[in-house]
Amino acid sequence: AMVGVSSPGVKLHGAGFIVTRHEAASLGLGAVPGLERHIREYRNGRDLTATPRDVLVIDMYGLTAEEVRQRFPAAYQWLLERVNPERDAKASTKDGAGYAKQWWLHGKPRQEMRRQLHGLARYIVTVETAKHRVFQFLSADVMPDNKLVVIALQDGFHLGVLSSSLHGVWATAAGSTLEDRPVYVKTTCLETFPFPDLDPAGTLAGRIRTLAEQIDAHRKAQQAAHADVTLTAVYNVLE
Repeated sequence: AMVGVSSPGVKLHGAGFIVTRHEAASLGLGAVPGLERHIREYRNGRDLTATPRDVLVIDMYGLTAEEVRQRFPAAYQWLLERVNPERDAKASTKDGAGYAKQWWLHGKPRQEMRRQLHGLARYIVTVETAKHRVFQFLSADVMPDNKLVVIALQDGFHLGVLSSSLHGVWATAAGSTLEDRPVYVKTTCLETFPFPDLDPAGTLAGRIRTLAEQIDAHRKAQQAAHADVTLTAVYNVLE
């Protein structure tokens, strides 16, 4: 039942796609109509478990290079100067030719993930390789990085089941490891996990949903209130 609802996030293949808020404003964010759909909030694993970088990402998916040049010339010039040379330098490698040909787009834009997330207000993520297996909601406005496992579900019930100790044990056993850190492999950790057969409108599902929403909101509130609080530190203490 969980097949087809998860994906890695986007893989940029170019640091030039990442911009600060000041740089985004200089490219026209907030002034050029439509650009807000192509410069988006961006999160990677460290943003979620450690200290957030507070950066945005340029995402021109769905546009040709000429469309980008005509509609968003400043952003086009930015990518031309900061991404295109890096792609050209790797054009002779096995995969580099394809990336060089479409240099204004992310190396792996994850078309499947975009279809999965279409119409959702939020989605669940977990950091692929992490000491603690934590699941949380991200807003649909946020573009996830390749090292995040994206789960296209927005019901707190699913977040609660995934956050359960039972699923944590399952994920540790079914996944792999990198050095001493567990790796969440979506095909073996998520797609084979037997979700409880509960009435989504029933009392137990409602209780799980309520607890999950409270946990997610509480973590986010504490991180917002205390700049030095990280998820890793919180779960180190909890452990």
